[in-house]
Amino acid sequence: MSDISASEYISRQDELEQEARELMPWEPKTCTYEMGPLKQSVFACRSHKNIGLCYSCSIQCHTKCDIVELFTKRHFTCDCGTERDNQEPGEEGFRCQLRKNRESDVPSLTNRYGQNFRGLFCECEKEYDPDSNDTMIQCVLGTECNEDWYHDSCMGKKIPPLESFDAYICWKCAKKYDYYLKRIISHPLGEKIVAHTLAHGVEEDKEDSKPTSGMKRSANEVDSQHNNDEYSIFLKEGFSEKLGELKDSIEDHNDKLYLFLNDLVPFLIKDEPVYEPADDGEDAPDDLVSNVLRNAMHREQAIAGISAFNALKMKLNEFLKPFAETGNVVKEEDIKSFFQRPEETSK
Repeated sequence: MSDISASEYISRQDELEQEARELMPWEPKTCTYEMGPLKQSVFACRSHKNIGLCYSCSIQCHTKCDIVELFTKRHFTCDCGTERDNQEPGEEGFRCQLRKNRESDVPSLTNRYGQNFRGLFCECEKEYDPDSNDTMIQCVLGTECNEDWYHDSCMGKKIPPLESFDAYICWKCAKKYDYYLKRIISHPLGEKIVAHTLAHGVEEDKEDSKPTSGMKRSANEVDSQHNNDEYSIFLKEGFSEKLGELKDSIEDHNDKLYLFLNDLVPFLIKDEPVYEPADDGEDAPDDLVSNVLRNAMHREQAIAGISAFNALKMKLNEFLKPFAETGNVVKEEDIKSFFQRPEETSK
C-alpha cells in the first residue's frame, strides 16, 4: 500500500461519486405501477416468477433477487407488489416498499412476457454476455417478438453494415405483418424507408441470401425475391418521417395499411417518450457510493455491504480530518493503526 494524502483520498472519493451518478443517475423513489402502462426501463426478477420491475423497484424492493436488465419495453406496468409478485412482504408487511401496499394489487392484463424475462435473448436463446464482441440490435416493431434483442452474428454473414441502417424489424414480426410491410416496401416512398431486406435462415452460399438495398419494387417482386420465406427488414435513418408521409398519402382511412400505421404501430411514426425517474440531484456521497455497491455486488450482499461501508466511512473521515487540516501525508502505518483499532477490526 502506498502513502496517500487526505486530499488525494477526497479526490478519489469524488471520482467514485461521479461514477455512481453515471451508473445510476435517477432517484429510486417512485414505483411506476400507478402510472399505468409506460415505455420504460424494465428489469426482470428471475427469483419471483420472472416478473417485470420498474427501475426503482428493482433497487428498493428486490435488492436480494436475481435481476436481469431488459432495457426499454413499451406499454409495460410494473409488477412489484401485485398478485403476480410472489415475494414475501417486508418487515413492515409492505408488498411494494415504495407504494407501501399491504395487500397485493391487481397486475396489468396488457403486459407481455417473452423470453427476455427469463434472461434469454436472440434466436440463440442465450443470456446476455457483457464480454462478447457481438452487437445486439433490438427489434423496433416488437409486437411479435416482444421487442427482443438479436446478436448481429446470429443474423448471418450477410447482415448489412451497422452504419447503413437505423432500425431493425426481425423476421418474426415481418412474418406476422407480411402484407403491410410488403406494401410499404413496394410503395413509391419505400426506397426512402427500407435500407435492406435479408432472408432469414437461408444458406450463406445462396445468391438470394444477400441483403437487398432499398429500391422501389412491386409487391410481386418482393414476393418473388423472398419466395415467401421469412425475412428481416433494415430501416433507413429518417424512416419515421417517411412512414408518416406514406400514411398521410392514403386518402381512404379504412385502408388496411392506414389502420396498421395509425392504430397498431403508431410508434414507428412517432416514438413514445421513455419514462425516466427524477434525477438524483445532489445525493449525499453515502447514497451515491451505496448505488455503486448495489450495481457492482451480488444483491444478497449489497445491504450488508452498504451498512458496513457507511459506518466505516464515517469513522475513517473522522480519522483523516486532522491530516486534511494540516496537509500531512497519510502513511501506511497510519492506515494500519486505524484498522487495528478493536472497534474497526470487529466490523
